[in-house]
Amino acid sequence: MRYVEGDDAARPPYLVESAENALRILLWLRNSPRLRVTEVSDRLGVARSTAHRLLSTLTYLGFLRHDPIKRVYLPGEVLVEIALASTDHQELRRASMPHIERLANAQGWTVHLSVLEGTDIRFIDGCESPRPVRVSVRIGSRSPAHSTSSGKVLLAALPPHHLATLYPEDPPKVTEHTIADLGELEQQLEEVRRLGYATNLGENEVGLHAASVPIHHDGRIVAAIAAARPTMVEAPSDFSEIVDQLRATAATIEGQLERQADDGARR
Repeated sequence: MRYVEGDDAARPPYLVESAENALRILLWLRNSPRLRVTEVSDRLGVARSTAHRLLSTLTYLGFLRHDPIKRVYLPGEVLVEIALASTDHQELRRASMPHIERLANAQGWTVHLSVLEGTDIRFIDGCESPRPVRVSVRIGSRSPAHSTSSGKVLLAALPPHHLATLYPEDPPKVTEHTIADLGELEQQLEEVRRLGYATNLGENEVGLHAASVPIHHDGRIVAAIAAARPTMVEAPSDFSEIVDQLRATAATIEGQLERQADDGARR
């Protein structure tokens, strides 16, 4: 049974009030990506001190994170990890992470693993660069596919008619460098298919550049692996070196996925 706010008929008689209130706070994140102490206090009908203790406890356990400047509470890493663990990406993440970590540490780029969700990509795992100035990992978050290197790789794998369905109008601008014309996007995706990789030069975030290659499994592209750096670190004249490393890592991940599938079939 799916919980619906205000469904008193479905309320069990043995609820623990503090646990119920904590879980209600997490459920509210479905519709509101940020919560304030006053809002939680009002919605639960409790004192602000009680609301603060609940939020602090959830923050301590990793379900929330606190932004002290904006004075809001946001989804935490543990909540994101639980959400991702409940999806069908577990095998993909398990096959990928050791190799993603190795690439990030060896090359000094932040590396992400992404899948396509409609016109967005979802970062389902990643590893930060060990360098002091680096791109942060964004596990669990989404970005417009047409403005990212991973998104272009994944969009390029779609049949042309599917692309037109996803974009009945021109895609929106994210930065001044974003492709916001469907015809131009289709031309770039054709180039991605020809080259086998995609780049992003400030199209999703000014000051960031990235390259991405596909990961294949069962005869189709199931994900993309991308490496990103701030442009202040080094803006390469070409991406050939990191693309070669990404391709080698993708091939290793593909081999691991095959082994996992074979092991599963034998069980």
